[in-house]
Amino acid sequence: MAQGAEDRIITAKVVQAWKDAGLYKLLLPARLGGEGLDSVSFLQVGEEVSRQDASSGWTFAIHTVGTLFPGLILTEDAYLDLLGPDRAGIACGFAFGKVPGTARPVEGGYLVQSEPMPFGSGTQHADRVASMLFLLDEKGDNVIGDDGSPVVVNSYIDRSQIEWLHNWNPAGLHGTGSGHYRVREHVLEKKWLSLAEGDRAGDPVYAQGFFAIVHMHHCSVALGVAKRAVEEMAKSAKGRRRGEIPALDEHPLFQAEFVRVDAEYRSARALVLEAYGSIWEAATEGRVTELHTARVEQAALHLHRVLRDIVSTASLWAGSDAIPHDSAIARLNADTAVAVNHLLLSPHQATKAAPHLLEATLTDPQTPA
Repeated sequence: MAQGAEDRIITAKVVQAWKDAGLYKLLLPARLGGEGLDSVSFLQVGEEVSRQDASSGWTFAIHTVGTLFPGLILTEDAYLDLLGPDRAGIACGFAFGKVPGTARPVEGGYLVQSEPMPFGSGTQHADRVASMLFLLDEKGDNVIGDDGSPVVVNSYIDRSQIEWLHNWNPAGLHGTGSGHYRVREHVLEKKWLSLAEGDRAGDPVYAQGFFAIVHMHHCSVALGVAKRAVEEMAKSAKGRRRGEIPALDEHPLFQAEFVRVDAEYRSARALVLEAYGSIWEAATEGRVTELHTARVEQAALHLHRVLRDIVSTASLWAGSDAIPHDSAIARLNADTAVAVNHLLLSPHQATKAAPHLLEATLTDPQTPA
C-alpha cells in the first residue's frame, strides 16, 4: 500500500498476485474460461480488497469490470485474444466523455491517435487501453451517422502504443494511477475497434447492462471503505481516554453514534446487494428492465451518500488518530473525498432513476424491483 501510494500506482507485484489467485477471471462467463461469478458475490470480493486499501480496490475493480466492456463491443475472437490463454488479460481506460482522438481507414487497419485524456485508472497494468475515437473516412472527414452526428467508436490499444504522462497527484486514492495518457499515432487492426458488437446476450454478467456493470466498480469500493471506517471507529475508541471521559467506547453518546453508523453501513450494503441480486436474477432469465437499472443506480447513490457520513463520523470520534497524514482514518477521509466525486455519483444522476421508481411505487408499491 505504501509503495503504491508513493509510486501513485498499485505495484505490479500486487496485480500479479491477483492474477495468480484467479481473481481476474471471476466475472468472466464460464463458457469463456472464467468463473462465471454472480454480481453479488463479486461485490463482496471487491469489498474485501477495498477494505484493506481503497486504491487497491479501485484498481482491482476497474481491471475486472473494465475488462467486461470490450466483451460487449468487440467480436468474440478479438475478445478472447485480449483475454489471452490464461484469461487474465486486462482492459480499461477512459471511454466516456469528450472524444480525444480519431481513426481513419488505411491499408492494414485504421490510423489512430489521440490527445491526452484523463482518468487512466489502472491502465499502466492493462494489456489493452481504451480510447474513444471519431471515425473518419479515407479523406479524413468525419463519418456521419443516421442521427446526423459524427460516428464515435471505442478502441482497445496495445499498451506499447500508449504514452502515460504520470501527472496523477490527487488528494486521495493516490495509488490508482488515474493520470492522463494518450494514444500514439499508429495503424490499429480493425478488430480492435467497436465496428461490430459482440454477441453476449446470453451471459448474465453482460445482460445486466452498461450502468449496472459500471456501478459494480464504484459500489465494491464504497462498501469496503465504509466497512473499514466502521472498524476503525470501534478500534480507535476502544478503552481510549478523551478529556474527562475515561473510556470512549463506554460513553453513551459514542455508543449511540456507533449504532447509527453501523446501521447505515449494513442497510446501505443490504440495499446494494438486493438491487444486484434482483438484476442478476433478471439477467439470467432475459428480463432486465429499466426499473432494475434504476434500483442499482438508487442503491449506488445512497451508498455513497451514506459513505460520507460514516467516514466523517468515524473521523470526528477518532480525535488525534485522524491527524497523521498516513493514519488509516486520514486515508479513509482522503480516499472517500475522491471516490464520491465521480460523474455517475453526482446527485443529479438521481433524476434518471426517479421516473422509474415513482412509477413502480404507484403501480406496485410492494415490489422492490
